[in-house]
Amino acid sequence: MFRWCQKEPSFHGRKSISLRCLCGNARSANPITYKQDINTCRNTPMSKKTIKDYRQQFIDQGYAIVENVLTPKEAKKGIPILLDKIRPESPESYAHIWGTRRQLKTPQHGIPRIARFATHPKLLEVISNMIDGPFRLSAEPIPVVTFPGKVCGNLKSGNWRGHTDGFSNTPFLEREGSFANAWLAFADIEPSGGAMTAIPSSHYLIEKAITEPKFRAEKEKNNVYTAGSNLEGLDWNPEEIVLKAGGVFFYDGQVIHSASDNMMQQPRLVCLYNFTQKGDREKEVNARQTIHERFNSEHLKMMDDQMKQLVGLV
Repeated sequence: MFRWCQKEPSFHGRKSISLRCLCGNARSANPITYKQDINTCRNTPMSKKTIKDYRQQFIDQGYAIVENVLTPKEAKKGIPILLDKIRPESPESYAHIWGTRRQLKTPQHGIPRIARFATHPKLLEVISNMIDGPFRLSAEPIPVVTFPGKVCGNLKSGNWRGHTDGFSNTPFLEREGSFANAWLAFADIEPSGGAMTAIPSSHYLIEKAITEPKFRAEKEKNNVYTAGSNLEGLDWNPEEIVLKAGGVFFYDGQVIHSASDNMMQQPRLVCLYNFTQKGDREKEVNARQTIHERFNSEHLKMMDDQMKQLVGLV
């Protein structure tokens, strides 16, 4: 099996870290030698013991993809669980409905067997490369199934529209390293198969734009972006985030993103696991005291010691 290196990052004086491919080879952060390193790595067999981060890609683009975190066989064990618990006819009281997309309402509801994937050692290894220092699972995992049909437009039709998950008052480069929003794919996500779609590097543009009170006020009322949006500097080049079963993709909520229409017969089956950097003693005590606000109470009762430790219950 061979693994290509991550997409070439931009070099704009942004935060930079030591780069390393999934194949385990160090790679130069110098744009002159970068391509030479890529050519070397293209034919390097990927080590099964090496799962290195794509953190620089996350910094540059606002999202990153790490393939083969779980094996396809491991990941696909979640398919029947998701399809049993989330269905097209699931009511609004159980799941958020957005076209043919169904997102479990948490923490009112939870799927413990899906949440348990958060303890997978390779996933935790990847998270440890995305977050600086100790971390914990911060909320009930959010399973999502996108059945065939329309959701939020698609790239082929040119009618896809995006949004951001609110706005942060803290600059991205100050937040980076303190959180990881990880989507695990339980089945292959093919082009036009309902993939999350995002505009690379738009998180920096949004960060700058929201310093203008008028823009922020407008977007707090109507947080939608389209190809015709008059946002200075926005390069409308949305990309589908496609990956194989067992892959994980990370994203920052301030990058312009959204779901997309599922034009395939295969449902898109994913779950969002939110991890956060542990804080000082006071912060962790407070997190433990408010844990029932973020996790399903019945799920908390049935957690084993490993899961309890991961969520900060013990």
